[in-house]
Amino acid sequence: MKLASYHGTRSGLMALGSMLIRLRLRGPFSHTEAVFEPGDGVDHLMPDGTCQPDADGALWCCSSVGLERIPAWSRRRPGRLGGVRMKRIVLNPKKWTLDPVTTNPIAAAQWARDNEGRLYDWQLILGFVSWLIPRKKSRVMCTGAALEMLGVPHAWRFDPCSAQALVSWRKP
Repeated sequence: MKLASYHGTRSGLMALGSMLIRLRLRGPFSHTEAVFEPGDGVDHLMPDGTCQPDADGALWCCSSVGLERIPAWSRRRPGRLGGVRMKRIVLNPKKWTLDPVTTNPIAAAQWARDNEGRLYDWQLILGFVSWLIPRKKSRVMCTGAALEMLGVPHAWRFDPCSAQALVSWRKP
């Protein structure tokens, strides 16, 4: 497994979001994904039954996102906007930093299945602006989802920059 940290810039409104997150965090990363790879032994837990890259080279990733729809196969909130989702992503090194992680891939993949559709934590995002806005403990943002999957305690305390610093420091 790997932790993927996004340092690219998407187009349109998403570009503004990425830039604002990086500006607020004073770092290069704006999003985090947990990546499942061939050899992780979790093919049976992936939506299409395999961790092999697809024809475009995309791998299965899991995170929580605010502005994407939950896939139709999700057991919780299919088609709804925002939350934990699994998605195949082409992890272009020009846009992503990939760090290997030491974890139990089966437990991580099971977490992804069990939590798919879990709501995105917009309140935690707003808490970056004002500490008066509390987080919702039942919700999760991208880094919290990825680190919970990897078994990191207090995962909600991390952001994309601090998560990448943690896993790059603790390389297996």
